[in-house]
Amino acid sequence: MNYRSFLTGIAAGLLLFVQTGISSVEAAIPADAPKDIKFILGFYYGNGENILIRENKGRLELLYRYSMQDKCFDLANVYPLSKNHFDSYTMVEAGPMSNTEVGVKFERDPDGYGITCRVGGNRYSRYYFGQETGENAKPFRFPPVENWEELRKQANEAVMPASLATGEAVTLVDVATVPGVKIDNVYAGVDNIFGAPLYTTSKLYLGSKAVEALTKVQERLATKGYGLVIWDAYRPWSVSKLAHLALPADRKFMLEDPDLKGSKHNTGNAVDVSLYDLETGEAVEMSSGFDEPSMRQYASYPGGTERQRYLRTLLRETMEEFGFTGIEMEWWHFEYEASTAFAHLNIPLSYLK
Repeated sequence: MNYRSFLTGIAAGLLLFVQTGISSVEAAIPADAPKDIKFILGFYYGNGENILIRENKGRLELLYRYSMQDKCFDLANVYPLSKNHFDSYTMVEAGPMSNTEVGVKFERDPDGYGITCRVGGNRYSRYYFGQETGENAKPFRFPPVENWEELRKQANEAVMPASLATGEAVTLVDVATVPGVKIDNVYAGVDNIFGAPLYTTSKLYLGSKAVEALTKVQERLATKGYGLVIWDAYRPWSVSKLAHLALPADRKFMLEDPDLKGSKHNTGNAVDVSLYDLETGEAVEMSSGFDEPSMRQYASYPGGTERQRYLRTLLRETMEEFGFTGIEMEWWHFEYEASTAFAHLNIPLSYLK
């Protein structure tokens, strides 16, 4: 037996368990957490410390981040909470050097959302990320841009750098040709971070090979009762220019500079996706909303509910099985044949059929 490989596999499995609370998407689909539990999950801060409350296997867990450099709580200590009664729990910190039992209590606002968490004598305040998931979900918004049409004109008149046009150019295909996918072009309307439409059509396009791979993803997900929701796909270079111009000065880092690197979306091989339930037709609830600039957007974010983490893992593993590569910064973003140098395109969507 190769013990090094054996031990490496155990370590990887333990890391996945801490981050997601599940060992594999082959496990049974976790039950959804009750609404009253979901309303107290999240990030709390105080006393120079940060804690994260999540649901795992039907119970609450407290994740204590002992290092501020641990942005995603990847290395956090995990403490299960035992319920005493509504919003009152007990946390046991057991180990070779100590065995401490402390009370954990939550306070809620009039809408039922947790606003404070008391751990023993310490009080932690809830930090909101600008939106909540579920029935009260609202997209994160930047301050409105007053000169939107002027920015659009400036972007349309800009010239894409010739260096970005090198590489393999894909043939763009309507993503709606993939049987069973749902198209929800976020940037065709106003329910996005800009509060204004980037696109002039609701259609979405991808390279032909990426569309073939997406078809296989959809077929595989259907066996588990889910389908794909497509939020964004091919983005003309001029639209990336518009988005970058529209970003506030202190948020420019959120997008690649179109004049230097452009966006993977410009190549027709990047896609932003989520899942919907085939039985109900409803979009599933993930750990964060689309384009939410918070720790919840990370692919390894260990918070939320067990079901949310399961579905995020299911999406990622299925996409990667068929040639897509995910990124850590955004759980919804995937790139087909990521190691291939593809040409950036600036074909207006109105030119495509």
